[in-house]
Amino acid sequence: MELLIHATLNVSGDREQLAACDARIRSLLDAEVFDGEFEEHHGDEALSYDFKVRGGIPFPAFVAASEEYPGMTIAAEWVNVAVGRKGRALIVAGRITEHTEEDVALSAGDARNRHVQTAADGTLLLACALVQTDHDTWAGYVLNHERDALFCMTRSGEDVELLATEGAAEWAMRWKLSLAGESQSAESPAMETLVPPQPIDKKLYAELEQLAESLVADWIWFREGSVEASAIHIDRFARYGYTVRDANVRAARLHVMRNEAGDGQPMVHTTVEPDCAWVVDVLRRCWVG
Repeated sequence: MELLIHATLNVSGDREQLAACDARIRSLLDAEVFDGEFEEHHGDEALSYDFKVRGGIPFPAFVAASEEYPGMTIAAEWVNVAVGRKGRALIVAGRITEHTEEDVALSAGDARNRHVQTAADGTLLLACALVQTDHDTWAGYVLNHERDALFCMTRSGEDVELLATEGAAEWAMRWKLSLAGESQSAESPAMETLVPPQPIDKKLYAELEQLAESLVADWIWFREGSVEASAIHIDRFARYGYTVRDANVRAARLHVMRNEAGDGQPMVHTTVEPDCAWVVDVLRRCWVG
């Protein structure tokens, strides 16, 4: 069976032109031959077209509509599992102004050792990406709906030390705790402010920044981001009845998590290996609180 290309094209701009632009796009799609189907998920602030096609995405229809409606911005994202590639593009005034493509994992489509958890109302409770840097040390990037940080965690037996940043390229906070059963409690371990803060190794900092960028690119959108990037997310959150926070899970990802969890249920996606699950638990106890 031939694998489908999944693509989402979001159109945003002048609200008064949305209906006319939608009508023009649909007439152009009716005239264009493509193998597949699409669904519309339009809102008051943006138009959204979700495609599942074989062979190719019907870009010409959107480029032509963009040329006729130069005040609209078309943001396209696609995943072609068959060739292991994903990409993004922006179309403005009939021209592709940005275009990027990169490889994706063919086996699962998701990077290892990532964890994303939301409340039933869509609020991002915890998201993290982690990597083991030594036999007893783990590091990564962690965020929730209102703050983010790089972290480094060292374990010696049942004793754990967690270091985290606070807006700068230095370790500014520290927690110490025990994983021993008798030391577990519902209360968050006490946080210590490091005075002075500890510098982060430059190589490690660069690696963690890249890890953070990868997690955000795949999973997160920010309220303070560009209008073009956030319009469709804002609209879908409104339709779900969710509140937009400073940091949020991307609407397409949230849609999948929501379907898997069921309406009104907390949502979790994890590719963290079982022997690293304790790292997520420590982040939840200490940094999230």
